[in-house]
Amino acid sequence: MSAAHSPARATIAVPGGQLAFESLGEGPPILFLHSAIADQRMWDREMTRYSAGHRAMRFDQRGYGRSPAATAPFTVNDDLHAVLTHARAPPTLLVGSSMGGAYALDYALAHPEMVRGLFLVAPGMSGGFHPPFDAEEQKALDYDDAKSSAIAQARSKGETAAATEGLRALWCAALEGSALQLFHRMVEENLPEVFEDRSMHHATLRAPAEPLLPGIRVPTTLLIGDRDNPSMAYFVRRIARGLPKARVVEVPGADHLVNLSRPDAFDRALDVALRESA
Repeated sequence: MSAAHSPARATIAVPGGQLAFESLGEGPPILFLHSAIADQRMWDREMTRYSAGHRAMRFDQRGYGRSPAATAPFTVNDDLHAVLTHARAPPTLLVGSSMGGAYALDYALAHPEMVRGLFLVAPGMSGGFHPPFDAEEQKALDYDDAKSSAIAQARSKGETAAATEGLRALWCAALEGSALQLFHRMVEENLPEVFEDRSMHHATLRAPAEPLLPGIRVPTTLLIGDRDNPSMAYFVRRIARGLPKARVVEVPGADHLVNLSRPDAFDRALDVALRESA
């Protein structure tokens, strides 16, 4: 990337820490929020592609990438607000992957005036999901619990390679080539956050989002891959049922990190969302 097309970098001060922020391009703003098994590098390709005609922005959550771990109480909403205030951005399209999707939902509830649309890739949700579950949902949840417990047990024994392989098999089964290599680098370089939620131990708990979802009135796209953790399909549909302007896009051949496993399908869906939120 030439100097003329290099991102503008900043370190944003937040209570008890700092956030590593990047911005590239000019135009309607897009803020990319990374997954809990990644960092802002998962958006390398998107920063280049979408900075042509947009202001593409991203940052590392606390403890990931170039942002130091949290050492004092904080809220993710305040961190997001600090980023968008620093950027002096008009209402922004939030693109959130997994954990980043949960954060995007929370921010849209807290600051609707700052959000022009949501693009959620296999998102989580604050407060989680509660019974009743039908038989197929329960089967998927039990599978998730069993695999996640095995991953945590391997990590507790110091078997980090086995734990990482468990993560890959559960969440990123479709990754290959350079995308798979990037996944391994991001997990290896963010181990305390990926496996122990080090910084999130300092985060203020957020209110359960599910009963508040009808208050989100902006166009919302939700992506789900058919090679993701099976429980995610049920979570995504539950979230979508609560949102007045939601559309679910199913992506064949994609896993949890849709932009890395099926970038072509990710781009098609995001291009539509950008037009809708213009």
